[in-house]
Formats: sequence, C-alpha cells, structure tokens
Amino acid sequence: MPSATATADPELEPPEIYRAQYAASFATQSQSYNPTAWAQLAKDLGAAQVVLTTRHHEGFALWPSGHPNARTSGDAPFPAGADFAKGHVNAVRAAGLRVGLYYSPIDWRYPGYYDVTGAKPPSPALTSDCVLPNSLYPWNYEGTDPAGFDYHEDARTMKNEVYQSVKELVTDYGAVDDFWWDGGWLAQQGTDAAGSFFWEPGQYRDPGNGWLVDAAYGEDESSTGKPLGLTGLVRRHQPNAVANSRSGWVGDYDIEEGGYVSTGPIRFGGLVQKAFSISGTTWGYDGDVAMSFSQAMAVFVNAFVRDMCVIVNVGPGATGTVPGKQAAVLRQVGGFMSVNSEALYSTRGGPWNPVEGQYGFTFTNQTVYAHLLAGYRGGGSSFTTPSLGDAKVTSVYDVVSKNPLSFTTSGGNSVTVTGIDRTRHPDDTIVAIVLDRPVVPTDIARGATATADSVETAHGNLAANAVDGDTSTRWCAADGSTGHWLQVDLGSVRPVAGARIAWEQPDNAYRFRIDGSSDGSTWSTLADRTGNSTAAQVQAPTFTAQARYLRVTVTGGLSSSVWASIRSFEVYDRPFLDPSLSGGDLALGRPAGSSSNENSSLVAANAFDGNPTTRWSGQFSDPQWLQVDLGSTQTVGRVVLNWEYSHATAYQLQVSDDASNWTTVYSTTSGNGGVENISGLSGSGRYVRMYGTARATQWSYSRYSMEVFSS
Repeated sequence: MPSATATADPELEPPEIYRAQYAASFATQSQSYNPTAWAQLAKDLGAAQVVLTTRHHEGFALWPSGHPNARTSGDAPFPAGADFAKGHVNAVRAAGLRVGLYYSPIDWRYPGYYDVTGAKPPSPALTSDCVLPNSLYPWNYEGTDPAGFDYHEDARTMKNEVYQSVKELVTDYGAVDDFWWDGGWLAQQGTDAAGSFFWEPGQYRDPGNGWLVDAAYGEDESSTGKPLGLTGLVRRHQPNAVANSRSGWVGDYDIEEGGYVSTGPIRFGGLVQKAFSISGTTWGYDGDVAMSFSQAMAVFVNAFVRDMCVIVNVGPGATGTVPGKQAAVLRQVGGFMSVNSEALYSTRGGPWNPVEGQYGFTFTNQTVYAHLLAGYRGGGSSFTTPSLGDAKVTSVYDVVSKNPLSFTTSGGNSVTVTGIDRTRHPDDTIVAIVLDRPVVPTDIARGATATADSVETAHGNLAANAVDGDTSTRWCAADGSTGHWLQVDLGSVRPVAGARIAWEQPDNAYRFRIDGSSDGSTWSTLADRTGNSTAAQVQAPTFTAQARYLRVTVTGGLSSSVWASIRSFEVYDRPFLDPSLSGGDLALGRPAGSSSNENSSLVAANAFDGNPTTRWSGQFSDPQWLQVDLGSTQTVGRVVLNWEYSHATAYQLQVSDDASNWTTVYSTTSGNGGVENISGLSGSGRYVRMYGTARATQWSYSRYSMEVFSS
C-alpha cells in the first residue's frame, strides 16, 4: 500500500545568498503550512502513513534543533518556536495514520563532508549537482580556504550534529512508526554502506573510531555502557519503529528508488519499498507539474504485483501547498485504490511472476487477483491463468462491480475467464479468482521430527530448531566441516514439490544437495546445488517426488566463520511459482562471471540474485564485461539492464554457446543508464553478456540487475 512523503526545503542556494534573498520570504510564506491538509491528501490517496522530510542534504532542519551549528526553523527570521515536525506528527496522528520521519545524515554545509579524512575538497569537484558554475568548490562552501583548515574536525562536528538531531527526533515527538534514512554516502559518491565507517549507523559505535561523538550529543547503552550507533539510538527510544537500509546499516526494508516502472520477478526475500516522486521530475518543488494518471498507475501497480509497497513523494511550494496537478493525480489513484481495495490492501504479490507490461497478480488467503495492465494483449475481455496445479476454482468475479464472471477449465488446469469489462480501469482491470484451498501451500515439515549427523548442543542449536517456524533459532553442526546433514521425517510418504532453506548467514554461497527417501535407507537426489554460486540467504529449489524423509547435505561454501547452519528448512507439496509460466527471467539465480569486480562484495552474482539492492561493479577501466550462464541454449529476445549511477554509454549485448565465440545481438553508443529494456533481439545461446566499451563516469560499470527473457 502507498505511503507519502513531503519535502519542504528552502531554495538550494549558497548560504549567503539564501540568508540575504530568500530566508525572510520563506520564513513568512512557510507559516501557511497546513499539515492537516497533507494528512487528508494522504488519506485521499489511501496511504497508511505520512513521512516528513525533516532534514534534507542541504542541512536545514524543520524543527528547532539544539546543536549550536544547526540551521533550523527555530532560527531568525522564523518565528520563535517554529516547529514543522511537531505540526506534522500531530496532524498525522489525528488523521489515524502512521507517523514517519525522514532524516538525511548528509550535510552539504560542512566542508568536511567532502573529505572526512582531512584533505581539501576534490578539484575539480565530484558532481555538478552541488557545485556553483565556474567554481571548484561545493555550492555552500563559505569563506576562504586557509591551508590550516581542519577538515577532519569539521567532519566530526557534522557527525556530532547528526547524533544530536536523531536523538531529538526519536525523543521529542512521541511514537514514531518509520525512521526513513536517506543517504550515508560521502563526498557525493559511493554507497551508503561505503560511508558507514564514518557515521557508525549500527547498534554501537567504536570507541576507537577516528571521529568520536562527544558525550553531550551521543548516548550510551545503560546496561553495558557501550556507545550507541544511529540504529542503536533509534531502537532504544523507538523500539517499535521500522527503518530502511539507507543509513548504511541493515534495515527492516530495502528501497527501490526512481520513477521508472519496476520490471522483473517478484521481490522475494524481504520487504522492498518502491520510492518515486509524483512530479515526474524532482524530489522537491518544481512548479505545478505531475505525472499523468496512467504513468503513476504503471509505477504503483507494477510495484504491487512484485510484492513491493510504495512510498510516493510530493513537493510542496514555499507555502506548504501541494501543487494542484500532483494532488489531483494522487486523488485519482486514491479512487482506484478505494474501489479495488480488496485486491491491494493486506495482499501479497504473486503467486506467479508478472508478465512484463501485460499482467501480474496479488493474492490473499484463497483468492488470486489478476491485474490486467494497459498493455495486456491477451484477447481483450478474456484472460487465461497459469496452471493452478491441484487447486480448483470455485468462483470468479469483477472486483469493482462484484459481478460474477464466466470461466472454463482447460488443459493443465488453467482457467479462462470471459466477459471482463476493461473500460472502467484500463490501466489495471482486476479479476478475483477464488480457489478451494489457500494460495500459499503449507509447510509440511513444520513441527516434524528432525535429526542431524552433527549438532552444536553447547549453544542449543538443535536439529528441531530448523523446523520450528522461528528463524531466530537455528540448527548448526558441531564443527566447520563439509558433509554435515539435516533430515526431517514427514511421518508418511507424501508428494513433495519443493523446499525452502533459510541459511544462517546472508551473502554466503552455501553449496548443498537435497535428497529424498521413502524408507530412510535408499536415497535419491531431488535438488543438486553442489555448484551453487548464488549468495542468497533464502533458496527455494523445486522438484517433484514422493518421499517421507528429506535430507539437506551441506557440501561446500563454508569457512572459518561460516559453518553448516540452517535457520529454517521447509518442505511443500506444491511449488511456490508455476515453472511453466512463460516470460520468466532466464538469468535469475544462474552462474555468473565478469571481467573484474571492484571489490569482494560487488560480485557478478549480485546482478542475477533477484535482489534490487545488491549490485555488480567492475574495475575503473575499459573494456569490462558481465556474463551469465543460462544452463542450456535459449532464445534471447529481450534483456533488461538496471544500472546504478555508473553506467555504460557504449556497449554490446552478445550471445554464445561456448563462452568463447560471441555474436553481437545489440549495440549502442548512447546508453542513458537507469533501466534499459532492450527488446526485439534475435539470437540464441547458452551464455549472454554485456560487453562495455565506454563509461559514463570516471568510475566503474555498475549494475543492480541483468535480466534475460525469451520474448
């Protein structure tokens, strides 16, 4: 379901110009700010919470912060006590919505931000978005640049202000439901995680860190005396709040940012929030501009069918008024949300992957909702589902009118629905398909008898922990050797169609094999992942068999710090997704390779793991390539490239049967980055690669994902 953010930053001008020309007028105009109207707009949209941008990268705080360096709404020329955050929190709570607070640790006001280690800002400056014309320095750089300026200490002062600010936000405004971080990168480059050494966003700070937080601005854990990091500070005062991962630390959910339409498979493995601006241009005020209703719907719905929630940004002007075109589009979307609420709220994306630009699914309990999108070409008023396996359809109806629809069952137990009215909501016509059983299959291993060849009993990591339905407990072997196994007894011979393993450690490519047996003596291999290179914490191989016993044997991927250890071993009598569904990503989870990796965490497999927050990045040189092994020769009709900021301007897409002799199926010298959906390809091969010959930046080729489709 959607949430909403509101941005109310002053003009991004050099500080001296802001103070002289804009501060007084902004202080006066901003008093028209009406948070009650914002909360009502969020309700009209159908949002569940509203997040206020309390401070953006330019460092202006919308509350009267107590740090001596803070630039805030409590300063002249603002009226004494002006507190926009307080108005937001009170209005949102009164509207019955959840309260969110956005905060950016980045602060462009500090010269030390541009090199926390102590050197001068880079020359020429890194990015044009924060540099004045004909200047070597950031737009907010004030004064002379004496040789003796202490950039390191300036950065430490900035860090002190961050800790003071966060402490105020989590203690002065009552319960906060969502703490929305934005950015831990330093000097306008790199990743959030790359800046974590400086901000210390985890539970604790390091007493030996080179940028210590003064006692007046930080806090210590009362029980241990350990200094709290940013997440520790939030958790201490707001234990029920969720937070994203944008601080540089592991969060409760990930962000997929941008106004592009999401593509690819369902976002398995964790909650992902789609964040975009309804203006279609910028995250702040840009006049009375907005996406069209159809453009906005495409972003919303393509997120929902991929099991993502949505947060939509609005950019009010200086008076705090949301531009009319943005408000109108949000209310249009809200109308759609209202009449289709049963298919959107309290649902999940799936159970089948969407087909790009045509249709996707959400579901709850025993009902699957088919979303027919604007580009649906499947016969106008009719729609055929993928195979329903052993489930039967009891009824089908139009979600808006609730009128029943005719349906017939065809081969493979798929169902064809007819008489669908596409005229009311052509951007997303939703049909409800009610089954005779729950959509999600039951874990038939939960609570069953589990045994293992080796158990770390000293720490209570018993075999039964892997089938207790609790991922905070685990089974672990007694040593770090390979070959250890975990076994579950289902009680009788039963049909099995797949398993799901949640490993103890994330970001580790465990290698394993799953075997099945009807008597516990004679075993057959059901899934062989002994060559696995996918570093996904949750893996779900599918297979078809009759078995009473299932055993997972860990064959590799271990080290001195990683042992055979499983948080959850689940077994199912139905597959999670129908493998016969056409149009799936052929590259998902397949073995990958590259010409180089920027470092040990930015590896090729990240581009094929289905996780939109991980990425591959190569060395800072040309050429570089990224390739995937599809396992067998496949027709390649479309490739989707999701670039990070560092993208290619010139590259080829190539196919090969042997990874030695390559055929180019696409070539460009004008790549724009972002998400490039390259269709109409004609070729086939077992291997597909992107061969980059020119970079758009001085850094690397960097990509979140590379998806390969047959059509």
